[in-house]
Amino acid sequence: MNFIWSLLFSAIVLAACDKSQDFLRDNTTPTGVGYAPTSNNTLQDVTANPIKTLGTTSSTATGYAVGASFKTELTFFSQSPVKEINLYNTIGTGTRTLVTTSPYVSAFSQSKRLDTLLVPYSIPAAAVGTVVKLEYEILNQNALKTTRTAYVKVQ
Repeated sequence: MNFIWSLLFSAIVLAACDKSQDFLRDNTTPTGVGYAPTSNNTLQDVTANPIKTLGTTSSTATGYAVGASFKTELTFFSQSPVKEINLYNTIGTGTRTLVTTSPYVSAFSQSKRLDTLLVPYSIPAAAVGTVVKLEYEILNQNALKTTRTAYVKVQ
């Protein structure tokens, strides 16, 4: 009886250790028109020393002075062709506004094995304590997109 339990336990352990080796299948979702882009790096101000991680909620917004500028590293891959990269902001309770649109230009990083872009942003004039929502949108030619969100606060 112990032998049967040992075999059963061994089979369960081996099945649990099976790791998928198909990155695209595990990280993309096919649709009738192609694939949406995939992006999941931590959004950071890569011009700061040391590098600052941008807030992921309005309550954890990263503080900046009015007029301060920084660049955010955006890494992604897409099995379908990318059309453009858009940056939107929402200042406080205002409306969502398009800040910049950049046509897609390949920026493949050999070390990261992903497209890697530096997206610049300057903190707008707003009252101290105002939270600014930043939305980094990667838009494919097939109209599928991925939007990454970060929050900064005027100090």
